[in-house]
Amino acid sequence: MPDIKKLDLNDPDTKSADIVAGNIETLKALFPDAFTEGKIDFDVLKGLPGAAVDERDEKYGLNWHGKRRARQIALTPSTGTLLPCPEESVDWDTTQNLMIEGDNLEVLKLLQKSYAGKVKLIYIDPPYNTGKDFVYPDDFRDSIQNYLELTGQVADGRRIVSNTDASGRFHTDWLNMMYPRLKLARSLLQDDGVIFVSIDDAEQASLRRCMDEIFGEENFVEQFIWKKSYGGGAKERYAVTQHEYCLMYAKSIEVLGALWLAPDPEAEEKYYDGKDEFFETRGPFRIKPLEATKSMGHRENLIYPIRAPDGTQIMPKRQWWWSRSRTEGVQAQNGLVFTKKDDGWSVSYKQYLIADDGEKRGAKPFSIIDGFYTQHGTAAIRALFDDEVVFQFPKPIELVSRFIEMGTDRDSIVLDFFAGSGTAAHAVLRQNASDNGERRYLLVQLPEPLDPENKDQKNGLGFL
Repeated sequence: MPDIKKLDLNDPDTKSADIVAGNIETLKALFPDAFTEGKIDFDVLKGLPGAAVDERDEKYGLNWHGKRRARQIALTPSTGTLLPCPEESVDWDTTQNLMIEGDNLEVLKLLQKSYAGKVKLIYIDPPYNTGKDFVYPDDFRDSIQNYLELTGQVADGRRIVSNTDASGRFHTDWLNMMYPRLKLARSLLQDDGVIFVSIDDAEQASLRRCMDEIFGEENFVEQFIWKKSYGGGAKERYAVTQHEYCLMYAKSIEVLGALWLAPDPEAEEKYYDGKDEFFETRGPFRIKPLEATKSMGHRENLIYPIRAPDGTQIMPKRQWWWSRSRTEGVQAQNGLVFTKKDDGWSVSYKQYLIADDGEKRGAKPFSIIDGFYTQHGTAAIRALFDDEVVFQFPKPIELVSRFIEMGTDRDSIVLDFFAGSGTAAHAVLRQNASDNGERRYLLVQLPEPLDPENKDQKNGLGFL
């Protein structure tokens, strides 16, 4: 077992990263003119970016009571310390996966020193705003050991904090909980990193606007619609709600690469059915039209003739997908397919299953996700806990696996700071097994004692 360093309150390792100081240094490097005697002169600062400054009294955005304090909470240094627990760990000396127990706001601050700019993907399934227990009244003037008791979240070992619509702060309390955590999460992402956040209709709109502000509206990637159930409806008053959402944002969409999923074997067999002299190295191919669709903007350099086998000069109705030089290169390699029709020739190209980089060509993810449901997640938990439902409404591992597949590399770090039943960790291990990857997971979860009055939780005590 490695030596564990003994710390006192004056040790720098007991302090989280000073985010405010870091922001000031960055600002000073960009706008040194805005600093006088070490302080920010906001009158000068407002004039330096020029037209980018909006001084109107009324601005578009999402505002709520407590937003200013939520920003401040994200910047307030943590006084907590991460303590190693080798006796509760598996493969302590070799594992690179971490499971941290504690309030995720405190932990996210502590992670800034070691993981800022290093996480490739964040997936979280935060508490939905259902009116049940979830609220984190964030105040970290005391240590994490006393946090739950001091903030009134527990009494006699049981959670008592709730957020009902009768409180008058139904949406604001939830946003005040989420805002600082998302703010801190962004700084942990690497430049090409992404975040996925599961949500339902209650706060989808608020979450979207909140993330637009934190990550930038331009970094929105997709709002995935997940069909969560294949049944239900008996208790619904109006429509049968069968879906939830998962919002995806990039830290910087400018450096985000393409999103791909592994090809479906059935799709391979169905679509990639052509063979030629390159079959041994490129695999089978399928035919795709070279004529561009209306979705592509007009470009004059994509309008040029292509010579057909009979010498005919073929002009596109609008334009081609490719430049002349690329088309000529592919044609020289027997990569074009010409089809004679009554109204002339059509031109297609061969898309091989094996791409130019030597990897199997993937498939673009669809915005609507169907085929794995909450029932699958519940069944997986029942299988682990001898048919007991210890966790309510866990996400199916297939859903999280899809996000990890499309958003990570083989050596990525994956973070989930609402870890719950640990589905994200399971998905990481599953994806590693699928592609021989070396992804690592980092989980954070607030310890919650099981309620002995809850039948399923009571039965679950025997397995924990």
